[in-house]
Amino acid sequence: MRRTCAIFRPEGAQPYDDRMLSWQIAERRVSLWTVAGRVKDVAFTASPEQPATLALYPKGESDLMCWDGMWFLLSTCEVPEAPLNAEPSDFLGIDLGIVNIATTSDGEIMAGREINRIRVRERRRPSGPARPGPPAMR
Repeated sequence: MRRTCAIFRPEGAQPYDDRMLSWQIAERRVSLWTVAGRVKDVAFTASPEQPATLALYPKGESDLMCWDGMWFLLSTCEVPEAPLNAEPSDFLGIDLGIVNIATTSDGEIMAGREINRIRVRERRRPSGPARPGPPAMR
């Protein structure tokens, strides 16, 4: 027997399946059930190839979530796996390193501004364990 109540986070996602959600892909609209009733004709946006994927393959579960004050409907599709390439024409080797994130066997170095910014930020951080307690207690 459970002695504590379930606690739901305000930012938690609400799962939807095909019984509670219907897509009108051509009109780029979605209709979903809420505790207040059916909400119809909610517009959605996606990259050009995503509505075609939604229309072509059976949909899986969708999650409605609020993130940074904006609502998102995250949907999954059951896309069949592509057949394996049994006869590749070429190979590429990748060396994962410390100085460079990745270097290919062709000699191309993979790095990006964002990764380098994180590295600089991490270098500036003080090393060692943090002292416990608030500053007033030290």
